[in-house]
Amino acid sequence: MSLLGVWLVDETDELALAQLGNVPLEFDDNGGLRYTIREQGKRQIINLRYRVEGSTIVTDQPSAPQLERTQFSFAEDGVLTLAFGGLPYRFVRAPGP
Repeated sequence: MSLLGVWLVDETDELALAQLGNVPLEFDDNGGLRYTIREQGKRQIINLRYRVEGSTIVTDQPSAPQLERTQFSFAEDGVLTLAFGGLPYRFVRAPGP
């Protein structure tokens, strides 16, 4: 499985929806990660750089440099699990165009 593409919070993951909201994550093949926060009719886009080290995604925000490490895994059904602060959150691949 590949991280490339757009991932959405799994609608069955109530904890992720409550804590993260409906946030798409967009991984590109140039090491870019766009994280879009949608709140009260507004969008905040956070542009990050990422690389993969084994089962860890290492991110850095160029405007406020600080490395963050997030464990990830793929389930057999293609669901992506990211562990933020030790809590697992599930994401599903967005439908293609």
